[in-house]
Amino acid sequence: MFPSQESRPGSTGPPPADRFRVTTTPLPDRTVVLRLSGEATPDHRKPLRDALRTAVREDPALLVIDLSTIGFCDATILNALLETRLIAHTAEVPLVLAGPPAQARRLLKLTGTDALLDLRPSVDAALPPDAAGRTP
Repeated sequence: MFPSQESRPGSTGPPPADRFRVTTTPLPDRTVVLRLSGEATPDHRKPLRDALRTAVREDPALLVIDLSTIGFCDATILNALLETRLIAHTAEVPLVLAGPPAQARRLLKLTGTDALLDLRPSVDAALPPDAAGRTP
């Protein structure tokens, strides 16, 4: 698989609390947890799409996208999630969204995307019952 990684466009030091980050954590059972944190802007579209595509290309047994620490969810993230859903479906990679905050849940519901995506209240709820190394 691949090591845990962060994507911080234009950053050289530690990110501020609101800086957008993508952290990838592979688990021993071939599950990959991709955590989106901070505030995403259209400038983050490419690193976000690249991280999501890379995660699917690694052919995990399960891809969990953790939204629990996302600061704001707009069309940038929504479009990336929908694209990832299609790519994951084609690659036969199960995809689950975990822990979307209230604002993200509202956006998903308003757009009807909540009916297309497998939503779980937390990463633990998204992982298989026997997952080794449960919460990253």
